[in-house]
Amino acid sequence: MALPLALGIAIASNAPPISGLIAAIVGGIATTFFRTSQVAINGPTAGLIVVILTGNELLADENGSGFPYVLAAICIAGLLQVLIGVLRLGRISEIVPNSVVEGMLAAIGVMILAKQVHVGLGQTSSAESTMGTLLDIPKSLLSLDPKITIITVLSLFILIIYPKVKNKLFHFVPAPVWVLIFAIPYVFLYQHIVADVLNITDINIQFPETQLIDLPEDLLNDLDRPNFSKINSFPFWLVTISIMIIASIETLISSKALDSLDPLKRKTNLDRDLIAIGLSTVISGFLGGLPVITVIVRSSVNISNNAKTKLSNLFHGIILLIFLLVLKPVVEEVPLAALAAILIYTGIKLASPKQFAEAYEKGEEQLLVMASTVIAVLIYGLLWGIVCGIIMAFMVQWIKSRMTMKSFVTAIFVPRLTGIQHENDYELKLGGVFNFLNLMKVKAAVKKIPAREKAVINFEDAILVDYSVMEYIGNYGKNYELKGGTWKVKGLGNHDSTSSHPFSMRMLDPKHQHSPRWMTEHQRNMMRVSAKYGWQFVIGKEFDTDDVRSFPLFKDHPVEYIHNVISGLLPEHNLFINIQDIVFDEGTRLGKIAYDTTVMIIELNDNIPEFMMEKEELFDKLLERAGFRDLAFEDDVAFSNERLIQAPDRAAAKAFFTPQLRAFLLDQKPFHMESDGRRLLIYDRTELLNTNELEEMILFSKAFLIAMK
Repeated sequence: MALPLALGIAIASNAPPISGLIAAIVGGIATTFFRTSQVAINGPTAGLIVVILTGNELLADENGSGFPYVLAAICIAGLLQVLIGVLRLGRISEIVPNSVVEGMLAAIGVMILAKQVHVGLGQTSSAESTMGTLLDIPKSLLSLDPKITIITVLSLFILIIYPKVKNKLFHFVPAPVWVLIFAIPYVFLYQHIVADVLNITDINIQFPETQLIDLPEDLLNDLDRPNFSKINSFPFWLVTISIMIIASIETLISSKALDSLDPLKRKTNLDRDLIAIGLSTVISGFLGGLPVITVIVRSSVNISNNAKTKLSNLFHGIILLIFLLVLKPVVEEVPLAALAAILIYTGIKLASPKQFAEAYEKGEEQLLVMASTVIAVLIYGLLWGIVCGIIMAFMVQWIKSRMTMKSFVTAIFVPRLTGIQHENDYELKLGGVFNFLNLMKVKAAVKKIPAREKAVINFEDAILVDYSVMEYIGNYGKNYELKGGTWKVKGLGNHDSTSSHPFSMRMLDPKHQHSPRWMTEHQRNMMRVSAKYGWQFVIGKEFDTDDVRSFPLFKDHPVEYIHNVISGLLPEHNLFINIQDIVFDEGTRLGKIAYDTTVMIIELNDNIPEFMMEKEELFDKLLERAGFRDLAFEDDVAFSNERLIQAPDRAAAKAFFTPQLRAFLLDQKPFHMESDGRRLLIYDRTELLNTNELEEMILFSKAFLIAMK
């Protein structure tokens, strides 16, 4: 996956294609030995495309060459990152609100999209602004090159259908690799069949060499080297600071996200990782490569493929190096249109309406700040756009607080954080305004709470609490309880929020707002089923998802929320059931695929063994040969071939699946089933179910409970 992304990011940055590969190779081989993150992948990022592109223009000499000066800026930016890490200032970047970061990424998505659409059509745009480049798209559509456009269109089709195909073997290969599997043979066949066999000499019909990857003939001597002669100029430092800030923010945000996905729940030392990223960026820039960061998409794929240690990043770098040295001719057959399609898809995901909808779900002010940042970045550039976004966040919160500016600023920078040890608990009282600007003070106070204590966070005197603080308090509380303590938030009864999200901004006595919700066809189906059985049906999102995390499926797939919940009793068995829709993720950020799935959970009276059971497919049989252990029944080959069962206590699970139960299951539809020891989880597929499918799942559950006895 790193190969097409590294090439595409470099080309979109108007940099030599090999500069992206250098960053990926250095990110794998060098960064691994300095960082603390165990499962991250390091390499170039799409988030810096616009900065490198702008730097090439700002620092261009009389010959129009700006990349050597950009390489010098990359080296200096890396040194600044090392300094920030050494001084333990890595967490300072956390004061940038999430909505500003999301706005920055959305604006980058628009910029990538505007430029790469022309590449994907085999055309170019001479416009100097993003808006002009967007307005030039109809012109490129009218003069598109069919042989190049077909690569772009089919590559986009592959990327779009990838999440929708429910096949393990298909998902074993990342989507960008499928693009290359299609695109490289297409170019080869076109060149050697269409051009040679048909003896076509018309240059307009032949596949142009300029539309393929161009790597240096001499990989050691033909690389660009940094030129520091413009180090005293303002544009040089503007590019340097932009690279340093954006690379640092992306790395730190990605590292925090990956900590939550790490199957072993290890924590990253952000300062040390920033030093590692800085050193790698210096090395990459010196060799002629792009900046190195912790990349979220490739890291998510790494985790999804069961990475456990940092050796995964090392081998990723080594394999890329071998690929470059040994299979260079293959790399040079990669068409720019295929990479353009990958980048267009990336741009669409970065700037998709869903990103803005999710921001609105967190609070109306989150959407306003995000949209303002997008506009500011498109008009003023990345660095000033971030500054404008931070100012907008501050102004929105000041208006919401209904305070004078002087009082508001005082409440931020001189807040009251009082820890009180009572006889039965430890109380942390917060008074004043708490937002992204004093988040570090909140973190310092929270970390002083004794371990395994009854902790009470009292917001009674807080005038305003923004999303970043609410999110930190909520996540810290979950981890605190996992370590044996109890965590309670109180004092928000007199506060209102800007949305129903649990981390939305809270204000003391503002006007509360509601928005009507319309029932979908699926919700009507759920209501029909609940009415038939006399069960209760509740519409609305529940963000407290701890209750389902004990199931194997949700240990590796983060749950966003639960909604559309049917609850009641199975009268024949006197067992409590829930039928609910669960939204869970595979990967994160750009690599995230969200599934909305209807499941049934049955509370059992007696404990049963933990297990996971699903229909066994050909791919599972191949994995079994590679060492993935399936629970086999020597006396029941048919059942063993039809059902994949995994269980921590294999003996107990084997005893549980009696001949009677196995015979029943073989005659039934192969539902996916899991047990956490006290509950059963059942679902059909990773989609919402209609009325008939809901009835089918209920009837199966009743019959299974009988067969289980």
